[in-house]
Amino acid sequence: MRPSKSAISIAILLVIALHAVPVVSAPIRLRTWPFLEWTMYHNALPAGPVEADMRRLVAVTSSGREVPVDKNLAGVSRFVLIRQYMEPMQSGDSMVARDLLVRLNRERNDSFVEIRLKIETYSVTDTGLARKVQPVISYRNDSLLSR
Repeated sequence: MRPSKSAISIAILLVIALHAVPVVSAPIRLRTWPFLEWTMYHNALPAGPVEADMRRLVAVTSSGREVPVDKNLAGVSRFVLIRQYMEPMQSGDSMVARDLLVRLNRERNDSFVEIRLKIETYSVTDTGLARKVQPVISYRNDSLLSR
């Protein structure tokens, strides 16, 4: 073999050998190729109960009638209804509830005076499905009652 072919062959063998370094060395293994910290496991959680919230909005009219608030009534998509209204209301943001009442009361004769957020938490455990009803979160706009 010519010297250039020998040098190329040695370089190829060296690159292949370097692939074994992460396998042999534990500290290097976590931060080098080919097995970086995979993003699919970045926010992994330990095994445990799986929980999901089922949120429902109900608007109450000045005459006392309850009307379920859905994407059609609110005039926004389900995603926007959850992200911009339900989640902030669940964390205690009363201004969002007021804004939603204003949005819902456009062109209505019997205006809404209260918004109720009903939350049910479902847990999947080894023993089955558990349902927990959270306290109802209510936001009332008393200025609409005086109309």
